[in-house]
This record gives sequence, C-alpha cells and structure tokens, in this order.
Amino acid sequence: MDAQLTDMVLRIETRTRQMLMLHQQLRQEIAQMRHQLDEAEAQIRRLQDNNKKLQEDYAHLKIAKYIDMADDDTKQIRSRISKMVRDIDKCIAMLKTE
Repeated sequence: MDAQLTDMVLRIETRTRQMLMLHQQLRQEIAQMRHQLDEAEAQIRRLQDNNKKLQEDYAHLKIAKYIDMADDDTKQIRSRISKMVRDIDKCIAMLKTE
C-alpha cells in the first residue's frame, strides 16, 4: 500500500511538473503573440497614415491637373482671340485699301 501511495505521489509530482512546464510554454507563446499583435497594429497604423498621405497627395495632384488644364484652356482661348483680332485687322486693312 505504501508503494502504491509513493507511486501515486510520484505520478502527481511528475504530472504537476509537466503542467507547470506547459503553463510556462503557453505564457511564452502568449507573450510572443502579444508582441506580434503589437507589431501588426503598429504596421496597420503606419499603413493607414501612409494611405492618408497618399490620398492627400492625390487630391493635390487632381487640383494641380485641373489648374493646368484651366491654364491650357485659357492659352487656347487667348490664342484664338489673337488670331481673330489679326483676321479682323487684315479685313480692316483690306477695306482701307479698297
């Protein structure tokens, strides 16, 4: 009976050590996972900031393109008006010579 009790105590001690080792391993895994989570959250924040900056840059580029197109339209209109004025001047000159 004493041998059975001793054997039972040894099994309990062994199982307790195994459980403590498993507990320690799980704690380490949890710590690693928390660290990975922190890194992933930091990367998400960086990507969100980068995305926001890129969206702002895109909006600025759209505005710049619009202004550039408006400048081109203005130049074309001025060019057409100048051509019309020259044509009118030619017509006036031709009328004066007649």
